[in-house]
Amino acid sequence: LSLERRQKLSEIHLLVMKSGKLWKEYTSYYNDALQEMWEYCCGHPEEYDPTIKGVITWLDDELKKRLRRFRDAGYRQQKRQITGLSTEEGKTIDPVDRVPAAPDLQPVMKIWQKTLDWVKTDPDGVLRQTCFRKRPEINAQVLIQLRLPPDQPWKAIAAEFKLTPPEAKDLPKFYNRKCLPLLRKFGVCEGYIEEKPKTGSSKGTTKPQPRKKS
Repeated sequence: LSLERRQKLSEIHLLVMKSGKLWKEYTSYYNDALQEMWEYCCGHPEEYDPTIKGVITWLDDELKKRLRRFRDAGYRQQKRQITGLSTEEGKTIDPVDRVPAAPDLQPVMKIWQKTLDWVKTDPDGVLRQTCFRKRPEINAQVLIQLRLPPDQPWKAIAAEFKLTPPEAKDLPKFYNRKCLPLLRKFGVCEGYIEEKPKTGSSKGTTKPQPRKKS
């Protein structure tokens, strides 16, 4: 590759990684798959067709291919390890008994999906009405979706909406002050989280009685 081409590819790599829009997942082999994807895509940029898909979509597709390859290799390795095992007494060990119990992610995914559906539909309209500095396009509905996993960094969000430095500084404060309480209220109503007891109330409390002299 020419120097100019390498510089251009390095610039694309930096912009994509800073954007936070690339596919993310928390697996032990993610970084290896990510490195393989970059090596391949930077070595074969001519395979990218802008008339078919965007750059991020193309990179995501190539990344997911490599993630599937690592995942399948892990399954095959695990299968080799758990088959044909026997004890010293010659008894066959049930492979299922040797597989570690996977964490039950179903309830977590169900909560995440239901929360995402609530944000997207905004049945009460309160999310769309909660706007940042009279900017209707920067509302609680948009911000919560951007901050739900896999969340985008605040710098990328500020760049997307072309915020000034003071606006970029205030946006996280607005999110914590206005958006998170709406998200928490939904979680309380659905029973996902417990409502914090109110403090400072003197109702229903009794003063300690003084001890009687003996």
